[in-house]
Amino acid sequence: MKARALILAMMVVASSGCAGTAPPTRGPSTAATIAKPSGDPILGIDWGRAPAVERPMNNAESVPPDYSGTHPILRIAGQAMMVDVVGASSGGFMAVGYTPPDWQPVAWTSPDGASWSIHPMGTTAFTFPVALAAGADRTVVAVGRSGKSPVAWTTADGSTWSVHSVPILGDSDIAERMTTVAAGPDGYVAGGSVGPELFDRHARFWTSVDGADWQPVADDPVAFANAEVRAITTVDHGFVAVGVVGTAQHPTAAVAWTSADGVKWTRVDDPSFAGGVAVSVVAAPSGGLVAVGSDVARREAVAWTSPDGRRWTRAPAEASRKYSGGYVWMTDAVTINGEVIAVGVFQGLQRGTATSWVSHDGSHWDRARTAPVQEQGEFYAITPGGPGAVVVGSFGAPDSYVPTVWLTPAR
Repeated sequence: MKARALILAMMVVASSGCAGTAPPTRGPSTAATIAKPSGDPILGIDWGRAPAVERPMNNAESVPPDYSGTHPILRIAGQAMMVDVVGASSGGFMAVGYTPPDWQPVAWTSPDGASWSIHPMGTTAFTFPVALAAGADRTVVAVGRSGKSPVAWTTADGSTWSVHSVPILGDSDIAERMTTVAAGPDGYVAGGSVGPELFDRHARFWTSVDGADWQPVADDPVAFANAEVRAITTVDHGFVAVGVVGTAQHPTAAVAWTSADGVKWTRVDDPSFAGGVAVSVVAAPSGGLVAVGSDVARREAVAWTSPDGRRWTRAPAEASRKYSGGYVWMTDAVTINGEVIAVGVFQGLQRGTATSWVSHDGSHWDRARTAPVQEQGEFYAITPGGPGAVVVGSFGAPDSYVPTVWLTPAR
């Protein structure tokens, strides 16, 4: 249900060398945040950091000197991208990501959201699991890419993973990637794209009964043109997906698709999508859907609402979703207890600060307070559970990416 395509691009840029040691940026104006109340911490507003997240054994002493000198990310031990998380139907949580210097896939498990153990998912280099879905049969499915090919993994416990090749429709010399997966009543639906790393993309979908055996959806030259799927969710009438239009470097608009079965998709180029990037879509508390992301310049965190996935309305601009003089964007969202919680980042000169927003209707959003545990952090993905919700992300970007987990409300 979540997409992590942009994180890979961020990580590749970081590994090629990011100069600068600017201090952490200041938080946003308190006029755009919820005032400090008395009493207990608030879900989606107050955050605490998980005390124990196991890191991979990688640092400058374990890789060739020429690599660590060129890629300063490895000067701090335990670097990894922890990019998606899901509550397992069998209990606890699972997360996935990948580690430098060879970009190998890894997973984490936690019984409670507070203590996390790391597990290998394989040893193949340049392999990136980026999205997770938990099925009703207690199977958890991860999807992503390995080299130029889409790939999937399945697990029952998060510590032992089986890898599965995924068939493609096109030329094997052109990269195809899975970026998101959702569990439906009859199996799984994944989305992604085909195309080079930095230029035109063409949307792709796949279906699977068990998460292991996948079938590519027949291409639709019109519905899939010039687009990439970033997120899929289930609805009463099937599935709704959202994504972006344009090249990998220069998206121009958001886009949506609807499907009754995950095989036949209808494209929605709503006028409200112009100039936006949609990366997550969830059920709205009062019915319908909420999608979140940003404008193409990342100057405003953007949300859209829809009654059915076919018609969309962009939320009015408001101070809580802007950051004066810097950048701000949403990365994921979830609905809990009648509210939508969106997570993301605001950024000034260099380092970002993890932040979140809470909304009752998807149109008006209150932004969380900024606390020290969020500074120099980036929120990537959120799932219900723990004290209320669990978020995975990283600390120290863009100079380092230390896998980090946050909990809300703060304990």
